[in-house]
Amino acid sequence: MARGTTLVKLLDDLRVECRISLNPAHNVQNRDAQIKTLQRKQEWFWNDFAWPHLRVERFLELQAGQRFYDLPVDLDITRITKIEVRDAVRYRGLCWGIDAPQYATHDSELGNRAWPVRHCKISENEQLEVWPIPDQNFDPATHEGRIKVTGIRHLRALVADSDRADIDDQLLVLHCAAEFLAATGAKDAQVKMDQATNLYARLRGQLMPKRVNKLFVNREKPRRGRPIAVYRPSGS
Repeated sequence: MARGTTLVKLLDDLRVECRISLNPAHNVQNRDAQIKTLQRKQEWFWNDFAWPHLRVERFLELQAGQRFYDLPVDLDITRITKIEVRDAVRYRGLCWGIDAPQYATHDSELGNRAWPVRHCKISENEQLEVWPIPDQNFDPATHEGRIKVTGIRHLRALVADSDRADIDDQLLVLHCAAEFLAATGAKDAQVKMDQATNLYARLRGQLMPKRVNKLFVNREKPRRGRPIAVYRPSGS
């Protein structure tokens, strides 16, 4: 299992699993369909799970008087998980949403400025709007005023033979092989699909956060209420 496998190797592995010729000349008519299937499967897996190795951080620099900022082109706008601003010595999360209460305090339409920015939202033209409009520039010495955007990046191209897959090669190959074999009525199509499904579950399980079980975490703590009765020695 590996990521970063070239397209030409993925095609060879797929043909082995499908028991078809490895000779490129014998696959001229089917090559495009094979590539499209690999691309489609990779996109499906990319969309179905937040792969940790595809999570990236991208940075924007605040500028005095600038309200809207272009988001990084390699970052999927629907899979942004966190937006922070460098404020003094640390990053602080921006509140999501800019509504009437914010504009009543600092009206962006009138160009009102302040520092630091505290809210953000995605505008209708898919730019990042910040509020309030900053009244100073990003400081390259301290990094104050730098916006950090965290999310899942887009897949790299998988078109040329030398292009590399972002998703596990066996996962892609087994799922694609199961589809091709099922289309031809092969008896082992379901076997391939079962292998692919089990592999996907195992990969996800390895990448999901592990639960930490602490001993005695559910043990009841002794109650500190008033005693039910007070012992008095005989004759007291």
